[in-house]
Amino acid sequence: QNNIKTLIIDKKNFPRHKICAGGLQDRILEFIPYDISSTIHKSFKSILFSLKGRDSFSKIYGSPIMHTVDRMEFDHFLANRAVTNGCSIEFGEEVIDFESNNSGITVKTKKCKYNTKILVGADGIRGLVHHRVIGKAGILRILGYELEKKSRPDEDQEIRKHIGLDFGGTRKGYLWAFPKKDSISYGIGGPVDTAVPMKKYFRQYLGKDIFGNNGAGPRVMAQCIPIRKEETPLCGDRVLLIGDAACLGDAFTGEGLYNSFRSSHYALKSIVTALKRSEYSFKDYREAIIEDIYRDIKMSLTFSRIFFTYPLFFYKLLKTNDKFFRLCCEVLSGSKKYSDISGRLNLFNRK
Repeated sequence: QNNIKTLIIDKKNFPRHKICAGGLQDRILEFIPYDISSTIHKSFKSILFSLKGRDSFSKIYGSPIMHTVDRMEFDHFLANRAVTNGCSIEFGEEVIDFESNNSGITVKTKKCKYNTKILVGADGIRGLVHHRVIGKAGILRILGYELEKKSRPDEDQEIRKHIGLDFGGTRKGYLWAFPKKDSISYGIGGPVDTAVPMKKYFRQYLGKDIFGNNGAGPRVMAQCIPIRKEETPLCGDRVLLIGDAACLGDAFTGEGLYNSFRSSHYALKSIVTALKRSEYSFKDYREAIIEDIYRDIKMSLTFSRIFFTYPLFFYKLLKTNDKFFRLCCEVLSGSKKYSDISGRLNLFNRK
């Protein structure tokens, strides 16, 4: 749309499966320049809470908190829109190397070589571009397990009405349920060092109805949500990272899509400026991410430590205090940030 010739290279062929709960915060919609309503399965204004599978209660917020999508459908939709808007896409090509030269960067795949002025790494934490830019710099990781359970309209009536959140079953984490058209995406997330008890509770929570007496059932998928540290690199000469490749996951919720979209908008502004000035250090991009997105990530880390140190206290607060519930929903939907919670509760100092 800015008259910049653009090529997208993806190692997978679309449509393809994507490990993701498929929850879109309502605030994401402002960053997508076209109507995505055809890809949305359900929209939710309420949350069903539980504590270790018990003491459940539901509360209604009133405005959309979250929308659910199937990532296979959603990503394919985005790819088609990219082509419609003038992008070229090479599916089924894996990037195996890239190197700088006097005029730009040469990107090598198993099939071809491509010359470009700028390379954007949107390849997650397993990708080559991510690893080359990040190097040995430290990052934080949240581990998540997930599965999709098919359901019929006469099943799971209560959970299909709400977003489901279960606390207390795993240390420093939580379990979620995101209903879709004909399935429910169940998942659980927490620190990597809690992998074994976390998976055990996940299977226990879902029970024999899903896994049967012999433990068989839907395949449980695993993924890591990357969280950047203070000095984690975001860019290099002619190269910048966005989304999970830039380690922009939320440390409390584990959500990554919003920061992926937001970082891509900052990347766009920086790329336009870089091409005009023929200067490709992307310092403006780094400053924007640090000032906006990373500031909130740091607060999400602090809030996560406080919340999961006293989970029972905050669970009771959610149950009895409507103002706190609404404030949390505003953070989940994106109309407020963690700094707004900190200001209300004096949990930590603003920065």
